[in-house]
Amino acid sequence: MLELQEGQNCWRRSHIRDGGFILSGQDFFRAFRQALLQAERYVYILAWDISESIELARVEGFDDGYPLTMNEFIFSVLDARPELEIYILLWDYSMVYLAEREWLPFTKWREKGHPQLHLETDDAIDIGASHHQKVIVVDDALAFCGGFDLSTWRWDTKEHHPDDPRRKTPNGESYQPYHDVQVVCTGEVAKDLGDLCAQRWLRGTGNELPRRDSLPENVPWPASVTRDLKDTEVGIALTYSSYKEYQAAFQIRALYLDIIRSAEHYIYIENQYLSSHEMTNALITRLKDKEGPEIVIILTREAGWAEESTLGVLRDRLLEKLVKADRYGRFSVFYPFVEDESGQRTQVYVHAKLLIADDRMIIAGSANLSNRSMKVDSEVDLILTFQNAAEEVRHLLHRLLAIHFNCSEDVVIRSRDNERSLCSMIEELGNGRLHRLRKLEAGTSSFVLRKLADTQLLDPDEPLSPASWMRKVIQDNQEKKKKTKKEGGDKPKRLRYLKWSLILLAGVLTVWLLNTLWGGVLDKEVIAGYLEGFRNSPLIVPIITVIFLVSGLITAPLNVLLVASTVAIGPWITLGCGLSGSLLSAAIAFWAGKRFGKPLLQKMTGEKLEKLSQKLARRGVLSIALIRLVPVAPFVVVNLVAGFSKIRFSPFFFGSILGMVPGMSAVVWITEQVQSAVAKPHWQTWLLVIISLLVFGLLIYFLRKNFK
Repeated sequence: MLELQEGQNCWRRSHIRDGGFILSGQDFFRAFRQALLQAERYVYILAWDISESIELARVEGFDDGYPLTMNEFIFSVLDARPELEIYILLWDYSMVYLAEREWLPFTKWREKGHPQLHLETDDAIDIGASHHQKVIVVDDALAFCGGFDLSTWRWDTKEHHPDDPRRKTPNGESYQPYHDVQVVCTGEVAKDLGDLCAQRWLRGTGNELPRRDSLPENVPWPASVTRDLKDTEVGIALTYSSYKEYQAAFQIRALYLDIIRSAEHYIYIENQYLSSHEMTNALITRLKDKEGPEIVIILTREAGWAEESTLGVLRDRLLEKLVKADRYGRFSVFYPFVEDESGQRTQVYVHAKLLIADDRMIIAGSANLSNRSMKVDSEVDLILTFQNAAEEVRHLLHRLLAIHFNCSEDVVIRSRDNERSLCSMIEELGNGRLHRLRKLEAGTSSFVLRKLADTQLLDPDEPLSPASWMRKVIQDNQEKKKKTKKEGGDKPKRLRYLKWSLILLAGVLTVWLLNTLWGGVLDKEVIAGYLEGFRNSPLIVPIITVIFLVSGLITAPLNVLLVASTVAIGPWITLGCGLSGSLLSAAIAFWAGKRFGKPLLQKMTGEKLEKLSQKLARRGVLSIALIRLVPVAPFVVVNLVAGFSKIRFSPFFFGSILGMVPGMSAVVWITEQVQSAVAKPHWQTWLLVIISLLVFGLLIYFLRKNFK
């Protein structure tokens, strides 16, 4: 029997007074509207993504007296209720997912605004991690928690028609059928999820979230949602990676492992991804157990080329391992597939994050079966547990299967009563149906991909943060030292000397071998001939300009590029193209900083950003010129900071020209003099080089000392 332990496999133990399961985007958007129309004081929203322009209601003839689109609906509700306030906390890295998210800086919520609408972005998490919790709390009395976002590509009906004309983005783009699960609940759990929102708000903004002193007299409940749960115990489990003073929380990971270990009869999983080695190994252990449970997994078949080339490779490899471990024939994996009478067919995109076990346990929330969801991103899951097999759990499973086969629950119940296993029941239900669960044939024939999938590279279980990596290195070194000391002391010095000597010898041999093999090919005549051909290319100006433009955006050292280009191409083309490309790069980064804000840059640069902002406080041509002459941060960082500061573009641009021309000219001049001195060595040419270096060095020293 699973036991919930606070701080171990759950954050809090709580209680649901009334609860229900929402199994389509259409039902979720409708319930959201109904909940907001009953709100009195506060609505809190934690979001991975949100879209102001989605149409919430897409049923012909629908009319509840309010506009259909999100933005107009929110504003109308707030205008009608002056005492109501809405607080939205959104993960701040929308630029990472620009292809599938609205550009936050262009939203009417930011441009037009509303005094009762408070929209903030949250970057209080390590680089590479995301805030993935999806929570809505109304008056601390009603809460939504699950996989649904209030965003594009979420709306669909339970029927998942292959070609539903209503399933379109605000831009008119059609998308594939979409399946997800959301929990709506009242009672103590709603207040606890409100506490989670308040903690996130404080962590992300530094401010307290206003809370109700008492619950409303009439607890809101969406009229369109059936009450599936009554007086039910529930646990709330979290994932957080450690960040500054905030401790890590891996309760969802522990919860999944505990359920997998304790399940006796079956484990039914619906999930967007399967990329966690740890979760897979836990399932493999149960498959090897002669008396272990049956395991059925419902996944997305194809999630797009980017995800298929990473998480898809992992999924295929892990499924390969599961199939191999299935010695007793208790494992099956499927994907939802729909077809209509005309032959139109497609997969259904599975976005659900759900586990059902033994008719006694349900996990529903935001966490995928990935390393990120278990150890990196912020996640929240609800866990329902029952002492014995419960009708509430069976009912949810039957509803889900009825959706996948587009049939009634009675058909599912009869089939389950007649079959001994979930897998055989699924195969029986699919006979002759246009909507069905197809077996997902997965595996990887590539040795390289198989080995890559066996690592953590495709789904890291740590944030992409240098600070995190450094902590891990330090911790590993400390553990290694403790282990060495425990085993009887460090290695003798002569062994360390021998190791480094062998490494040095290997390096020398490598250099000698490369010189022997390639020395006759990569000689100076060949290189000079190649550069000469490049010099005479009619496209030399745009090519060099683009190189400087790209280099300025990726923080490549511009001075090194100036030197190399001067040697290869000549001083005048280098200076002209270098200045043009760098200024274009500066303009692009300035625009990006102005549009996307500073959260990511703050995380990357820390206190240096604040100092740089102070240097830009005068916001004049001269201050920009001085910063260009005496760089205080990487080129692209200066441009981004200038963008989100209030400096106008014209002083930024002309100040950049004023500051960059002398510095770039000096680098090109000195490079040209050194090249001349090497070609025609003479004491006069070398004296000119030395004088140029001294003058340039003294100028930089003077500027740093007086204008830093």
